[in-house]
Amino acid sequence: MRILLVAGPFISLREPYNGGTEAFVVAHANQLVRLGHTVDVIAKDADEKNLFQVIEFPESPLSMKDDAYRPCPEWLGQQHYQSLQFGMLDVSKYDIIHYNSFIPEIYAVGALLNIPSVLTLHLPPTEKFELVYKFFLKHAPALPIGISERMSKGWASSLGKEVEVILNGIVLQQWKLYHRNNDGYLLWSGRITKEKNVEAAIHLANHLKRPLKIIGPIFDQQYFSIHVEPKLSERIQYISHVNQQQLNDLAGGASAYLATALWEEPFGLSTLEMLACGLPVVGFYTAIPPELRDEQVAIAVDSDDWKDLIKPLEKVGAATPQNCRDFANSFDMQKTSEAYVKVYQWLSKTLRHE
Repeated sequence: MRILLVAGPFISLREPYNGGTEAFVVAHANQLVRLGHTVDVIAKDADEKNLFQVIEFPESPLSMKDDAYRPCPEWLGQQHYQSLQFGMLDVSKYDIIHYNSFIPEIYAVGALLNIPSVLTLHLPPTEKFELVYKFFLKHAPALPIGISERMSKGWASSLGKEVEVILNGIVLQQWKLYHRNNDGYLLWSGRITKEKNVEAAIHLANHLKRPLKIIGPIFDQQYFSIHVEPKLSERIQYISHVNQQQLNDLAGGASAYLATALWEEPFGLSTLEMLACGLPVVGFYTAIPPELRDEQVAIAVDSDDWKDLIKPLEKVGAATPQNCRDFANSFDMQKTSEAYVKVYQWLSKTLRHE
């Protein structure tokens, strides 16, 4: 099949990724090529090692800043300009368009295209995206897909229609299995924002007098400066953002991974990645969706209190690295991509004849 994946014209697919959506797009696009399909991806750029082709929409050589009718800074004006170029792309050669974007203008343009489409719902429902996606699905020959059961149920209620589930996956071969160091540090990764709640991991580590390594980009500098930076010490270390290989290496020296987000993680790729490395996971229900929970290797508690993670952390110490890896094996990216291909084929046959 000829497949167009849409991330966004100013979205970088280079490592280290900004989030799980970018990681999914790269892994899925590469897997589709391995399965024999031709894949283009709309993005700002991507690492050269990838198998797919990137379609870039350039910025304008003219200023896009607006101080009058619709005030916006230069960078935002350029993003608007780049996004609207999607409407000038000849998409007639594609069998399917797969949207993985958070850019409203992309969906305004996409609603005009009569190409069978898949919309993967990577975020929980919000008022903004409910309107964007409802508009798009009203006008485009598109099928929404949830990445977990709780995402599917949330969006089914918002959209007023059933939403099929295709669980995310990872490329297992990219994650080395380690012989876990039970005396190693605790590990936490994610965007440094209030809703990701790294503070819970810091409190837990200090209470247990255990080392903690914190990994991830600072999305909220004020939050980091007030709630994280003052708590850093020889024991509590912030290592900044890292690529997947570096994260894999750091997992090799850890004893457990902490998933403490307060918002409902749509899927939780980081949990799965750490399990693939042989690292057990403990965290809150909000951070670990039901599909990734397991009473031996990935224990989640119905709480947002870090103290409730103490006993689960003791329990997962008995899990072997192979136990963790075996659980992760159920979420191989090939299975995910094959499930999407079945949807692509059905849509291409069904919607092109309507």
